[in-house]
Amino acid sequence: MPKKDFYSIVIPVYNGSRTLRKTLESVRRQEDDDFEIVVVDDASTEELRPLIEEMGALYHRLPENSGPATARTAGVAAARGQIIVFTDSDVWLPDHLIGNLRKAFAETGAECVQGSFSKHCPHPNFFSQYKNLYNHYVINQLGDWINTTYTSLTAVQKGFFLKGNGFDRNIRAASVEDRTLGESLISAGGKIYLAKRLEVVHDKFLDAKGFYRSQFNRSRDLAKLMQRQKESKFLEKGKSFGTNTRAAMLRLPVVALTLVFLFLGLIYPPLWLLALISFAAYCWLTRNWISFLKKNKGWWFALRGQFADFTDAIATGLGVAMGMFEYRVLGRRY
Repeated sequence: MPKKDFYSIVIPVYNGSRTLRKTLESVRRQEDDDFEIVVVDDASTEELRPLIEEMGALYHRLPENSGPATARTAGVAAARGQIIVFTDSDVWLPDHLIGNLRKAFAETGAECVQGSFSKHCPHPNFFSQYKNLYNHYVINQLGDWINTTYTSLTAVQKGFFLKGNGFDRNIRAASVEDRTLGESLISAGGKIYLAKRLEVVHDKFLDAKGFYRSQFNRSRDLAKLMQRQKESKFLEKGKSFGTNTRAAMLRLPVVALTLVFLFLGLIYPPLWLLALISFAAYCWLTRNWISFLKKNKGWWFALRGQFADFTDAIATGLGVAMGMFEYRVLGRRY
């Protein structure tokens, strides 16, 4: 009987003591003992080594803060496993993860297996719950075979990771660097299987300020990534752009038109009718998402979710505009 593949679970961390213990506890609950935990300390100002070693993980520290893309790459270099499992320091892994990953690799023949997000969020406030549900919703709208990765839970054959370019280490922030792994794998001829039943819990707290700031920054960086992918011809091979649906993308100009007509209506009131029509079109585009919120959280949450989505479209649209301006006018590729 052939020996089972050895797994390495790689976790980058920067000052993550608040969430790291629970993450490591979830990893240690795995029933399969053919794995190791590699934690890469991205030059934290907190002293994390005692906690990491107490939890039985290998500790690897970078000499300077370099971002999660570089930290994960360093983790791969230090790992002994044939399969690399990427996760984050604020994620709780399911108990039978490794066994289910073995099954997914064997049944699909994929070079990479991508997990999903649980509906459960440990933080009861609105924006934490809303964003967590959105992550769950958008990933579960995708098919079984995808072209992007979210390193909350991504398992990849180490040999194939090394064959491609891995992460784009020019991206220093925790933003869209995980998407670049998917691009590298697909460009190298790999296949990414989305195992929707492999759900992680994201232990992330978001207030209103953190939510809108995150949405702006991520959309700015996604706009730049899209431009780089157009240059590399990645987007011209019949591939969609990550998890963004057509409706999600269309809602951005529709919201912008709604605001323009509302403003111009102050000068010429009949234009408010066009604002109403634009808003109705926006509601139609988001109907499935809001229905999902209603089904899971009730009417009141869904109504607040509609407002959050509309204002998120404003923040996201501004982020896209800023990303395009920086890329095309200022020449800032990252």
